[in-house]
Amino acid sequence: MFDTMKVARKIREARIARNMTQMNLADAMEVSYQAVSNWERGSSCPDIGKLEQLCQILEISVDELLGTDSASRTLSRIMDKETASPEGEDPITIRQIQEVAPLLPPADMEKLLDDSLEHQEESEELDLNAITGLAPFLDEKYLDTLVKRARVRSLKDLSGLAPFLSQEMLNTLVEKTDIIEDISGLVSLAPFLSQETLDRLVSNADPKTDLQSIASLAPFLSQETLDRLVSNADPKTDLQSIVSLAPFLSQETLDRLVSNADLKSDLHYIVSLAPFLSQETLNRLVSNADLKSDLHYIVSLAPFLGRETLDKLVRNADLKGDLHSIVSLAPFLGRETLQTVTETIVHSGNLNHLKSRAPFL
Repeated sequence: MFDTMKVARKIREARIARNMTQMNLADAMEVSYQAVSNWERGSSCPDIGKLEQLCQILEISVDELLGTDSASRTLSRIMDKETASPEGEDPITIRQIQEVAPLLPPADMEKLLDDSLEHQEESEELDLNAITGLAPFLDEKYLDTLVKRARVRSLKDLSGLAPFLSQEMLNTLVEKTDIIEDISGLVSLAPFLSQETLDRLVSNADPKTDLQSIASLAPFLSQETLDRLVSNADPKTDLQSIVSLAPFLSQETLDRLVSNADLKSDLHYIVSLAPFLSQETLNRLVSNADLKSDLHYIVSLAPFLGRETLDKLVRNADLKGDLHSIVSLAPFLGRETLQTVTETIVHSGNLNHLKSRAPFL
């Protein structure tokens, strides 16, 4: 790859040797002072069209400025408008163009690429990795045309290109791969594909896909497709994945999913899922909870539980335990259950608990 820092140091050394300020050089080059400053800091390089003028002003040769490595030789050939040396050197390749891409105007780069492809055998496959390196510097329409000539062997080959291709072209390339055995390879491409295409692709994936991979795609799939994927997923339960999927699944599918999982000992997961579950399912999940050990979770779940379920939990609990937390359930309890709690508080002699909950008693 082209070493911008070496060029930066050479510009600075040559400018100082000529007793010029950055402003002097900027005026001579008809560019801004900031442009010269950026050159000498290595944050950018002069446009290839200005390199010859820069060398004349600094009284150095192009070879002195650029060095003699592969990228520098490529730049020299481009500046001389050569496609091959007198000794019969091969045309400039896509890989070589990639090395000097930051210095090339898009139109010049496209012409070089066209020349390179013209000398390429029809049977020779286009280097997709090299195209990926050029993608940030090319026009979207030209890039779309270019990748049509490439063979996609892996979805990973497309992950670097995806942000630069049109959605239409990316959809076409992915659907042509015919290599989707599972959906994990689609995760990096999902933000750039249309929902319709993504739905169709994952429908052809391995039906026993794990929930973790499905969760990664959930924000980009239709609810119908996601429900179907989850229903066919590997039955091995991943509780964290269920929580991640909850906002995107239909309530019916989520109810079925958690009903097949052993969540009774994991009330902290139930708390996370509560806003997305039906009250019937939630009531069933907590029906056998131990209020004494799980009181903190029950308080969090109270707004989502049925009154009958909550009353039953409180009536079966040891009301002489954490009275403060039990009293916090008052807005959600039935009148009879509240009366029982009140009597327990009175008998305990700790009437302070009654003050804040008096409106419910």
